[in-house]
Amino acid sequence: MIRDVLFLGLQIGLLYGPLALGVYLAINVLSLPDLTLEGSFGLGGAASATGLVLGLDPVSALLLGMCAGALAGLTTAILHVVLQMNVLLAGILMTTAAWSVSIIVMGTGNISLVRAETLFVWAEAIPLGNQAATILVGGVVTLLFGLFLTWLLGTGFGLATRVTGLNIQTARSMGIRTEMHQVIGLMLANALAAASGALVAQSQGFMDVSIQGGVIVVGLAALTIGMSVMRSDRIAAGVLSVVAGVVIYRCIVALSLRMGIPPNAVKLITAILVFAFVAARIHGKGIFTVTSFVGWQARRRKHMQFLENDRVAPLF
Repeated sequence: MIRDVLFLGLQIGLLYGPLALGVYLAINVLSLPDLTLEGSFGLGGAASATGLVLGLDPVSALLLGMCAGALAGLTTAILHVVLQMNVLLAGILMTTAAWSVSIIVMGTGNISLVRAETLFVWAEAIPLGNQAATILVGGVVTLLFGLFLTWLLGTGFGLATRVTGLNIQTARSMGIRTEMHQVIGLMLANALAAASGALVAQSQGFMDVSIQGGVIVVGLAALTIGMSVMRSDRIAAGVLSVVAGVVIYRCIVALSLRMGIPPNAVKLITAILVFAFVAARIHGKGIFTVTSFVGWQARRRKHMQFLENDRVAPLF
């Protein structure tokens, strides 16, 4: 059973690998809680599916979906940077709009891709079984994007982007054009999320506008689990950790279903998992760790500093 759960986790989890990388870039690197990623996931699937129906090859359809996601990220960035709208509000508005845009792009609520050539049809022609083909395609695409993101964040441009996310005031004092890095970063993050949407649509053989619902939680779970399992300041380790996190998350969900837990409880399981891993990461120790009085005071000061800094900018 463990072997089946592991392969099922890889099969589904790797399809969401690019989404996890997008969440990592937006939240962990840029420090921007961008909810547009959820809308870009559905928009990428819609654009990719429409491209396949119109006769595009699978790779071009994937790139088309990524372009659609990048445009959604650009819109959010403009709302945040130019119109000075809070990024959370901008993300909520764009995710809501993306639902309708996806339907407009497809011309209907769902599209069948049964007769269309997809990346997975190509892989099965090697020949490979359905599960092996899904793991291969998802793994290759996630690997390529992971290597690209690791390389990008290691360049001078990537270093400036990381500084922008760590301390925007310091970045500006160093002459870094922080607004430009935020715009490009959000575009790239949403393009990655859209790539996941395109992969999921091609994998399941149809595209339904409802696939974007709640998908941001998968990315957050991947980020939380990955950063709890593997702690490192290195870029490559951070990228690897979120990919491992999404696979671990899907393995846990698959194991839960195998144990007889109702499918309707999957989202509850996801929420509990995130809560548990967040609690386990508090100060690098368990939530019930016994410490000395001096240690307790240090934890208390750190906690109060967190509460003081954890403020959402005014919406308007």
